[in-house]
Amino acid sequence: MFVTHLLRHIERLSCLKISPAYDWPEDSEGGQVVGEDFYLEDSAHLNRPGKDTAVYLAAGAEGVQRLRHRRKGLGPGLAAALERLPPDIPIVLESSSAVRLIKPVAVVLVVRPALHEMKAATRDVLTFVTDLLINASEDEHSAAAEAERLCADFPLLQPQYTFSADLISEPPPGKMLTRLRALLTMD
Repeated sequence: MFVTHLLRHIERLSCLKISPAYDWPEDSEGGQVVGEDFYLEDSAHLNRPGKDTAVYLAAGAEGVQRLRHRRKGLGPGLAAALERLPPDIPIVLESSSAVRLIKPVAVVLVVRPALHEMKAATRDVLTFVTDLLINASEDEHSAAAEAERLCADFPLLQPQYTFSADLISEPPPGKMLTRLRALLTMD
């Protein structure tokens, strides 16, 4: 949902969705790139109804790739995916696991309270988080209290910016979009 909002409010972005692979294609037909420990989905699969990648394309992404990988395939797969995206267009990367392999201009953690568990890949990148978005319809005071609680529960989480919005019914706050637009488009 957050990535879709970015695409609708910031022009000229590409998207890369990264996920662990549990299933594996048998060949490289239809534009798939299949490596030993990664594969990139073909364009027909990216545009299938109901897929996040199809939503990103419909929201205006300049390019979309989906990388599926085994543990050792993240680095080589990331390089292959980046080569397939349009050059000179900022990329929104939906992944915690790839943060350590790139130099992101911002790392946004979107959290829906009350958070009881956090994926290991997300815990591993908490020190990189620059922006925390509390995905709730609460008022600013409640969101600030939730952010405080999260930072107390996860001491490595020390975001520079904290925002709140109910992403189901509204876009991220204007201040957040302005900040990210400036970072992504070099305005």
